[in-house]
Amino acid sequence: MGNIILKITALICAMALWFYVISLKDFQLTMEVPLTFVKLPEALAIASKPPTTVSVTVEGKPLDLIRLQSQKQAAMVVDMHLAELGSKRIHLDSKNFVAPNFSSVHYIEPDNQYLFIDVAVDTRIERNIPIKNNVNFSPAPGYIIVQPPKLLQEALKVTGARNALTRIIDIPTDSLFIDSIKDSKTYSIPLVTERLPSFVTPSDSVAKIFVDVQKIKTKDFRNIPIQLIGFYDRALNTLSPQSATVEITGGDKVIEAINSDDIELFIEYNRFAIEDADSLAPTIKLNLPPDIDRNMTIKAILVKPDKIKLIKTHTEDENKDEEYGI
Repeated sequence: MGNIILKITALICAMALWFYVISLKDFQLTMEVPLTFVKLPEALAIASKPPTTVSVTVEGKPLDLIRLQSQKQAAMVVDMHLAELGSKRIHLDSKNFVAPNFSSVHYIEPDNQYLFIDVAVDTRIERNIPIKNNVNFSPAPGYIIVQPPKLLQEALKVTGARNALTRIIDIPTDSLFIDSIKDSKTYSIPLVTERLPSFVTPSDSVAKIFVDVQKIKTKDFRNIPIQLIGFYDRALNTLSPQSATVEITGGDKVIEAINSDDIELFIEYNRFAIEDADSLAPTIKLNLPPDIDRNMTIKAILVKPDKIKLIKTHTEDENKDEEYGI
């Protein structure tokens, strides 16, 4: 038993000594680090697509290298305060390497080669780019969307390089389907900005869309006069009945705002001859405010009765002729 304990103790001491010796030596490690640009003048913007990361070789103590890689604190930083319009090839070396709190870790220049990046710089501009709504909204049963969903901000302010911004047609929202809506509400929908060129900065990441929803309601409007219009002898022709009930189904707030005076019923006299009929359905004219979309707010309009008769009144001479069989 004692021999086993001695062997284990010796092994632990040997391993500790080995780790100590190893920790005194420097090792090299190749790793991917982010590439960042700083101090670019406000009037300029990067117009190209430089890589977001670069592969670098660093040297240091093993424990420092392990910590540096796990904590991801290293980066290659490019100072752009002297940047000018146009394209330029930039050599990356030790002066670009940054690793806060790891002063013992150093950048190693590759053998027989240099690390370069190509960067194009253009004038920075600001544009309002249209937002494209890709969201479908659907009301719950018994409800109705009374106007097209409205983008509260139809365009998004974007800044970046001139030649990059001029290529952007619109910025779409996420393609979503939102159903079973019962209340009017403003929705915040994420914008798809991943497709924007590099170094283009949108002023927001969401679009706000207002959806106006109302409960479906049906209301009867009684004793609406029916007009007979056109060229005819008003002493000899009349309609029966001369008024009707109009049943309107649509959004409850819209229905409540409608008055009987907003509804007109009429029949053109010539239609009876053209359609060879003695009763016809009247034409309905519903006067709504211009900001109300009739096609969306009104589900149905019914007239009761659905057919109106044309009554011809005989003159005294015609009545006498009928009495004598003429």
